[in-house]
Amino acid sequence: MSSALHLAVTEPLAAAARRLLIIHNPVAGRRRRGLMGRVVDVLRQGGADVVVVETTGPRDAERLATLAATGALTQGRIPDAVVASGGDGTINEVVNGLLAAPTLAPPALGLIPLGTANVLAAELDLPSGVADLARTLAGAVPRTIHAGRANGRLFTMMAGVGLDAHVVEGVDPAVKRRLGKGAYVLESLAQIARWPSPRYHVVTQDAAGRRQEHEAASCIVAKGHFYGGRFVCAPDARLDEGGFHVCLFTDGGRLAALGYGAALVAGRLARWGALGGNEGRRGLGYRVVPAVRVRIEGPLGDPVQGDGDTIARLPVDMETAAPFRVLAPPLRPVSRLP
Repeated sequence: MSSALHLAVTEPLAAAARRLLIIHNPVAGRRRRGLMGRVVDVLRQGGADVVVVETTGPRDAERLATLAATGALTQGRIPDAVVASGGDGTINEVVNGLLAAPTLAPPALGLIPLGTANVLAAELDLPSGVADLARTLAGAVPRTIHAGRANGRLFTMMAGVGLDAHVVEGVDPAVKRRLGKGAYVLESLAQIARWPSPRYHVVTQDAAGRRQEHEAASCIVAKGHFYGGRFVCAPDARLDEGGFHVCLFTDGGRLAALGYGAALVAGRLARWGALGGNEGRRGLGYRVVPAVRVRIEGPLGDPVQGDGDTIARLPVDMETAAPFRVLAPPLRPVSRLP
């Protein structure tokens, strides 16, 4: 018996009677394929009631989540939580399915992160060990967070237009399964080499109703402060608050795109935003503005990525969606940049 499994068995799980339905994407997590099975073993040995269903293709997790929220997959007994076992795309589908269910109070969302980036899991500060993850699913007090909505489609962490959306749409799934994050690096370089530098018109409205218009080479509408893993675009964004932090990349061209990527990896991009668009220093144009509603126009039909998948086409309107509950540790305060 592994040390993690032994620890979980010898120390009873809190709220062991919690009913969990796990929606598992068997294609996700080639490098973490055994994690879901180990977590399920710990949960069941701790007394939790666990049912596992597998997806069979795109949008199947969404369909299963809607059914799960009504008890249709568990003989009429509505689970306490529906757990997304997969990457950020699987989680996105499950959230869309839960909030589309014909019920006023859908089950809480749980996560077993198996994907390439696992951005929502990082934002929620989920533990990575088998025993601690099982305890979170079995006993964590649900936290309320807010999703965004883009042309009717929900996203939990971010939605974007421009270079990152074209990279997301262009990544070959087979290469992604083999190379993980490396597939995005290769596709980014390929996109930059042929990038036509379109411009996007971004209209934001803040909580006071003030409307602003912006021009940008790319735009990321953030719900949380992490992006693409643990890179930071919007350092003050919080999942438990409504509204967005709109990240505006104002400089166009291939060199600017490379510069933005380097600044993101080096942790400098958010500091530029904190300085209000690089006032008083040299660097790329970058600003973060708060908003409760966003409209983006640009090349007709250009992709809009949400949580790492294409979820809409331009033009796009975004707003905060209904809040939902998630099994996670208490959200920690977002650290401000100096």
